[in-house]
This record gives sequence, structure tokens and C-alpha cells, in this order.
Amino acid sequence: MVFSPTVKKLYLPQAWGVLALLFLLSQTACIQHQQLVNFDSGPAFDSLMVPVQPHTLRIQPDDLLSISVLSQTADPKITAPFQNTNATAGGDDPNSLKYLVDASGLINMPLVGEIPVLGLPTQDARDTIAARLGKYLRSPIVNVRISNFRFSVLGEVNKAGTYSIPYEQMSILEALGQAGDLTKYGNRDNVLIIRQTNGVRTYGRINLHQRDLFLSPFYYLQQNDIVYVEPLKAKVGDTADGTTKILQWALPVVSVVGLIASFLVK
Repeated sequence: MVFSPTVKKLYLPQAWGVLALLFLLSQTACIQHQQLVNFDSGPAFDSLMVPVQPHTLRIQPDDLLSISVLSQTADPKITAPFQNTNATAGGDDPNSLKYLVDASGLINMPLVGEIPVLGLPTQDARDTIAARLGKYLRSPIVNVRISNFRFSVLGEVNKAGTYSIPYEQMSILEALGQAGDLTKYGNRDNVLIIRQTNGVRTYGRINLHQRDLFLSPFYYLQQNDIVYVEPLKAKVGDTADGTTKILQWALPVVSVVGLIASFLVK
């Protein structure tokens, strides 16, 4: 097929334009190295050197408190209601009993009855309980720990799920580590933390590229936090069926190449 120079002049640039557009689309579907790097933006780490403040959890409804009570009281019958007689060897605290915080923020203990603990750090709850038990026990020693601290990690991570830990401090980085880190499709710009405190749900965002994320109020997790890692847009093209992807790109390219070749035929 032979076209006049005028036709070639009109349509040949358009054909090259289509090829350029296809090339750009193929590049945008790729994941860039910078998208996989953490802590690569923001102030230098040296300027962020501030004292690390201890992270304090506050007791919420439905928390399960592990409480152990010891005393110098001579009569073991008095301390018996506070001892775990069914404890097995190897337990994390064989002397502790579990107390569920009810919807009003109360726990119910033998002898002393209801004790308000809502919103208290475990250290303050320990002192409150010891003061109540002081009427019945001699120099009571009380330890309090939240035994059902758990969080969930969802989305573009290698091991999504709900995790429980035996301690009271977990950072967003440690949580992602528990979940096997982000996949290559995880969006590090906009990690969502869903938090519920005293019946109020709040939302926070963490940008793993930013070095100042360590100063975020959402850097440390609280009980029952949900961490969601959204996927990058590049995943849409990469997760399509292989044959469909080949046809999707091959057919336009073949058509454009044939169009260009026809213009070059004299």
C-alpha cells in the first residue's frame, strides 16, 4: 500500500505518539526502587535525636488483667482466694489470676469487690489494688499485666493475621515485622492504623518513608489496633492473567508497528 507524502506527514507523528504512550504506560506499571525503601525522606536522623519516652498503655474495657498478689500474712487461707491453684509449670506467672475489665471499667476481686481501673496504667492499677487489699493483707505485693494485648495486620503483608504478645509495648515497625514485612506491592506512603479507645474510633496514618515517623502518636500500638497496608497501583497490572496481559500489550503494539511500516513503504 502506497500513501502520499501528505498522508504520511499527517499520520506518522500520531503513530509514534501512540508508541510513546504505550511505553510510558508500561513504565508506570513498574515498581520503582524508591517505593521499596524506608526512612529515605525528611529530616536527618541526627536532628531527631530526642529522649525516648516510655510508652504507657491505659486499661480499657474487655482487657484481661493478669494479677498476682503476695503478702506477708501468715495465714495461707487469707491469701488463697488470690492464688492460682491450677497453675502449671512453665506459665508466665503461676501465681496470677485473670480478671476481665467490664464495660464500666471495673474488675471484681475477692474480699474487696469492685475496683475501678478504667484508663489507668497498669502501674497505677497495681497501687490502687494494693491499697484496697491493705485492709485485709499485710504489706500486699501486687503485679498487674494486660494479658490479652493483641493487634491485627491486614493488606499487603506477607503474613496477615491477628497477633498476641506477652508484653505491653509494640511499635508499628515491630508489628509489621511480626507480619513478615510488606510485600513488594505494599504502599509505604500511607499505612493506616485503626484504633478504638473508650468507645471512640480514631484513625492515624504512618508514612514509612518519613524519618520522623518515630515521633508519631501512632508509632506505638495500643490494644486491638488494626494496621492496614494498602496495595500500590502497580499491582493491578501485575496480578492480571498472563495471557491477558500479553494480548493487552501485544495487539496495540503490533497494530502500531504495522501502521508505521505501511507509511514507510514507497
